[in-house]
Amino acid sequence: MPVKILDSSFFFLDIPLDGEFAIPSAVEDELKDLMAKSKLETLKAKGLFVSEPSPASRKKALKAAEESGDITVISDTDIDVVALALELKGEVVTDDFALSNTAQTLGLKVIPIKQRAVRKRKWKYRCTGCQKYHESPGVCDVCGAEIKRKFK
Repeated sequence: MPVKILDSSFFFLDIPLDGEFAIPSAVEDELKDLMAKSKLETLKAKGLFVSEPSPASRKKALKAAEESGDITVISDTDIDVVALALELKGEVVTDDFALSNTAQTLGLKVIPIKQRAVRKRKWKYRCTGCQKYHESPGVCDVCGAEIKRKFK
């Protein structure tokens, strides 16, 4: 059974899950709530381990986020989760859509927590004014309107 790499959102919900678990330290750093910290400590006592992804794995995760179009909305912690799953050949446990999409871009299995399973998406950036496509969000160089992320 592959190791399950847990996103921070896992610790705020009460769902049963069996198996071997891992997190990057960035997930642990995000847990401020007493209940979430207690759940983490319970899982650590049962074998959850904290591990850091290598720079090479982080680079692959960042490239996947760029490829999927999620780079502007995915957090550094989420990149670490994807990178660690890639490195450990694990499964990602999350309800975060950007994290799910990036993980799926790399062929990783995603286990949703409370949401329905998300299919992989490719994002584009389009001006809300003139409808011109761009490489990233911001302000359109043609008409000055806002550029937003849009499903391709």
